[in-house]
Amino acid sequence: MARPSVTVGAAAPAFELTALGSNRIVSLETCPGTALLLAFHDQNSVAAVQTMQETVRARYSDAATLLIPSVVNMSAVPVFLRSLAEQVMKGTYAKAAEAMPPGLDVADYVVILLDWDGKVSKRYAAHKIATNPLLTLIDSQGIVRGVHQGGDLTRAALEMLEGVVSPSTSLAPPATSG
Repeated sequence: MARPSVTVGAAAPAFELTALGSNRIVSLETCPGTALLLAFHDQNSVAAVQTMQETVRARYSDAATLLIPSVVNMSAVPVFLRSLAEQVMKGTYAKAAEAMPPGLDVADYVVILLDWDGKVSKRYAAHKIATNPLLTLIDSQGIVRGVHQGGDLTRAALEMLEGVVSPSTSLAPPATSG
């Protein structure tokens, strides 16, 4: 059996992906001081991940403290269908953007990372995600603090975040200093 490439308590494997819609580069280096809850899934398990994200965001609303990117392994999509697949995903992004409360930056709250070659998914040992999405929590220093696959994603995410990220009180726009 292959050894997992992600170990709780160890440094997270490096990765860099571009967010759909915002074209934001997401990596350990571009998110210093921010915890990352990576959700590896596909179209078959998106509902479970969305439910988890909504519940987690209700408790951890500050995107500067916690970013929750969806990592979608697109390596099975044939090259000649990739532009079509990307258009479909952009439609999903647009719908999510429309549902955002006013004052929040959609780029901070709807983070869809398309893993076209599957290398990031492989590096994080994201297998069988159609029925069992994988969550990997990386703290603000780049250390893996939790890994969970399948089952109750919401409960697992909240348990992993406890003691790693400070909860917020509401999903409201950040205060601006004058």
